[in-house]
Amino acid sequence: MSPAAYRKADSGPRAPGLPKTFTNIRDILDERVSPGGLVNVVGMVKDFRLPTATTGSDFKSTLTLFDVSTQEDAGIVFNVFRPEADMPQVGARDVVVIISAKVQRYRANPLSLISNRSTAIYVYQASAIPRPPRSAGVALMPLNANQKKAAIDKEHHDYVSHFYHEIDKDMAPDDAEFQEKAKMSLNIKDKFSLLKDVRDGRFYDLIAQVARDPFDVLDKVTLYVSDYTENEAFFHYTYDGCKDMTAGGDPYGYTSSSMGQTKKEWVGPYGKKAIQLTCYEPHASFIRSEVVAGDWVSLRNVQIKYGHDGNNLEGFMREERNSAADKVNVDTLEIRDRETMDPRLKEGIRRWRDYDKQMKTQIKEIKSATTVGAKRKAEELEPGEKKLSSKERRRLKRAALEKREAEQKVEKVMDLGLNEQVTCESHSQQAVSTIATILEPVDIETTIKGQKMKVALPFTCSKYLTRVRVVDFYPPALEDFASSRESSAFDVLSDHSGDEDDSDSNSAPSDEEDDRRRGVQRIWEWRFALQLEDAAPAKHSQPKRLWVLVDNAEAQCLTGLDATNLRRDPDNLVALRERMHNLWGTLEEHKTANPSRRQAEAAVGRKRLRRGDVVGLETRPPLESSDIEDEAAKGEVEVSNKPFTCCIKQYGIRVAEPNASKADAGKGMKWVKMFELFGTKICL
Repeated sequence: MSPAAYRKADSGPRAPGLPKTFTNIRDILDERVSPGGLVNVVGMVKDFRLPTATTGSDFKSTLTLFDVSTQEDAGIVFNVFRPEADMPQVGARDVVVIISAKVQRYRANPLSLISNRSTAIYVYQASAIPRPPRSAGVALMPLNANQKKAAIDKEHHDYVSHFYHEIDKDMAPDDAEFQEKAKMSLNIKDKFSLLKDVRDGRFYDLIAQVARDPFDVLDKVTLYVSDYTENEAFFHYTYDGCKDMTAGGDPYGYTSSSMGQTKKEWVGPYGKKAIQLTCYEPHASFIRSEVVAGDWVSLRNVQIKYGHDGNNLEGFMREERNSAADKVNVDTLEIRDRETMDPRLKEGIRRWRDYDKQMKTQIKEIKSATTVGAKRKAEELEPGEKKLSSKERRRLKRAALEKREAEQKVEKVMDLGLNEQVTCESHSQQAVSTIATILEPVDIETTIKGQKMKVALPFTCSKYLTRVRVVDFYPPALEDFASSRESSAFDVLSDHSGDEDDSDSNSAPSDEEDDRRRGVQRIWEWRFALQLEDAAPAKHSQPKRLWVLVDNAEAQCLTGLDATNLRRDPDNLVALRERMHNLWGTLEEHKTANPSRRQAEAAVGRKRLRRGDVVGLETRPPLESSDIEDEAAKGEVEVSNKPFTCCIKQYGIRVAEPNASKADAGKGMKWVKMFELFGTKICL
């Protein structure tokens, strides 16, 4: 609804409209203005919280404003950060003109405003604002020397005069009530507590870690949190990893399985160190979308009382009365930034570390005791078997060591010539596969209409240990090995990569200034592919090759680097080039020295873009019959690099297939075999 729709008809001179560069508050609350944008606003003061000190040099005060578009609602919150001497002084029903305030989204709360260095605030004293057509300039309170000066003129003064005398001023408290609430804003009690100190019937602010994924129950969410302190009134959560042991001498209940929870479900501490919280709206919606097991969260105004069974303390978070609409009292905390970290969070992480060390030690002791007990039982169950003397045991031990040394010598001979700077998570008993073996089709025997038939599988879910060398890579420029996408509320989920929902964000370069203006945060991720061939291909035959995708997590493992905008981060690009040189030798130099090949690769990329195929490896890398090799039509290049041992896994993806006879993955879809590098690391 436009501002004019809210103005009353006037039989006298036409009322001045909202100045052209201004925005009514309803449009902001209805999100017609994007977070991060700058706006100009006129509003009447409904509530004011006096300035309080922050962790920095500024103070913070909060104004709640409303205009004719929101006079029936709570209004909009305006957070002001300034030195105490520069804070605006406002009274009940004063009119405030704000120039260049930033629109922000804080947690799941409605949009609000926040000051910045360019923000100018003008206060018109309510008691001095004359009736129109007289100008309200006489009511403008003086500015101090440090306040921002902006272009405010007769147009603004005239509008303030009409605004003040047409708005419903009963929506704001009178002066006495206003001043009382302002004074009360300084008397906010610090309700923070450790869980070990919480008591029945009180409200607390907590900083804790989420012990398991939130459990959704209709209109509420159940949350389990811990700050790694113990409270005797809490439920005793148990560990079922060693079911055959007794609970004696085990303060954390490691050996009990009464809860029946697995370690996969429960990531928090055992014993009486965690509390169950029941969270209602609006907190529940925020928890569903933003909170997962392992997150550290700030929880405000948590009611502590005994649960329905009357045996254990529980927590409850309900909608607050007399608060701004949909106020959320849950916030996820960043644990990587030491400079801005709350000291109370740092202490919680320290307790977490100490608990983790203690738990690992106790589990190790329990398992060791279990092993010793099992050996003793085995000896007791076989009394007829001759007991070995110490000399015989030493002889057997020496023989085992000699056998292992011989095996290691064989392995060393086999590994001769391999790149020692590349390692992988291989197992000694795992056989080494060749590329030719990996590419072999797999058939299964089945019965169709009573007849036995062999059916070729489109792919298998398999893992391989192989020895290979890199003969090509894609994209052709290292600067494109990292791509970006817009951040998502689900990035905290461990299985969310953003590939499916955010692929559009990779299709075109992003303007960083535009992203900042829109309040968009971008996440940079590794995404590239390597073409591999056997370390020792068969003579007199075309060597078998395959492409392997390297996703963000595996690229971090491979290079030890985090993805950034490589076109703007030369240091990270140099580090990447050095690491990849250890992997593929002179390959990049040969590709760079061959401009016709680079042009052909770029042309293939443009062709894929036109036909809607993969760009930037968003869906899949080239397969064995690479478009780049086919269409570039270039000869082989002699590359100097060492073979290395790596791990490869095979899987399948569904892609569009217009030919119905080839659609083996549902209507209009077919399966495509894929390969991915995993568990491989370049050691410097």
